Amino acid sequence: MRIALVSDWYYPKVGGVASHMHHLAIHLKMRGHEVAIVTNDLETGKEEELERLGIELRKIPGTVSPIIGINLTYGLKSNRELGEYLRDFEVVHSHHAFTPLSLKAVKAGRNLGKATLLTTHSISLSHESSLWKALGLTFPLFSHYLSFPHRIIAVSNAAKAFIEHFADSPVDVIPNGVDDELFRPVGRKEREKVREELGIEGRLVLYVSRMSPRKGPHVLLNAFQRVAREVDDALLVMVGSGEMLPILKAQAKFLGIEDRVRFMGYVPNELLPKLYASADVFVLPSTTAEAFGIVILEAMASGVPVVATDVGGVPEIIEESGGGLLVPPGNELSLGDAIKKLLNDEELAKRLGSNGRKAVEERYSWKKVAGEIEKAYENALLTGLGEY
Repeated sequence: MRIALVSDWYYPKVGGVASHMHHLAIHLKMRGHEVAIVTNDLETGKEEELERLGIELRKIPGTVSPIIGINLTYGLKSNRELGEYLRDFEVVHSHHAFTPLSLKAVKAGRNLGKATLLTTHSISLSHESSLWKALGLTFPLFSHYLSFPHRIIAVSNAAKAFIEHFADSPVDVIPNGVDDELFRPVGRKEREKVREELGIEGRLVLYVSRMSPRKGPHVLLNAFQRVAREVDDALLVMVGSGEMLPILKAQAKFLGIEDRVRFMGYVPNELLPKLYASADVFVLPSTTAEAFGIVILEAMASGVPVVATDVGGVPEIIEESGGGLLVPPGNELSLGDAIKKLLNDEELAKRLGSNGRKAVEERYSWKKVAGEIEKAYENALLTGLGEY
């Protein structure tokens, strides 16, 4: 198949959508397909890698908002103009349901007679509320464009519940994937070597995500103050950048734990697997609107037990895999207790870590996920052929 993966939110915009698209492109190419990423005319930082892999990168001209990263020009232009970039593909697969290139591409693809799909990666507050159905009716533009995909893919049941307020197309749940060869458990000797290389001593609590309020890093710092009091050798490593970083550093100092917390900022991709491999517990303390949480998969693939909050699509991963503990969002006492429980109960931590790795191999490995998406393309092609 000749497949176009389309989105405003490919790199340089860092996040789950970009990561998903990139790895999906690689695995579809490995499965023998011709693949192109269609995105905004920006320097992605992936040009050399994509060229080496034989994956085309088509850049759409236009003015891009520096704040939200969407193509403002194509928010106003006809979908026919975008169609000129999509004519030579059999499958048009948009990513993220509420950005201009994605929406224009599904209409253009359908009008060109292509198999047309859209993956939704997001949810909002009270994603299951009927209020969103009413709001969907007040935004007919979204409903108009979301009527064009042959199929919609949601990364979780929570994401499915949200998109169904706006769309009538069939919705399949296919989760995010993870590279289970890159992120993997390591033996004791290799783990000690990695820890020595990174200068890590004691028991490591790891956070990897944006430093923004909805990810809850401020809640984690409050919880970790209590952990640090009772677990003498506990160290918190926080990976990621974002608007809260200066505030969080000040918070750690105010709490008197600045010597027990290491802020690493942005970390290159090649270092991340080493950090996961050296962790004792991984924490994602999101306060709201988490459709999935790819970082949870990275931790599980690494055999690390997870503590996460009961928001959005996160419980689906944790409960189905048995790979971690769930706590209420924003509850620093429960969060701290869960972290301490895993740090102090080696058998429990080992069992949850093993469960998570097994779930990744069976359900969340990119090898599995790419195969499921490939089947969705085949079904959409059959549907499309039936229309003409």
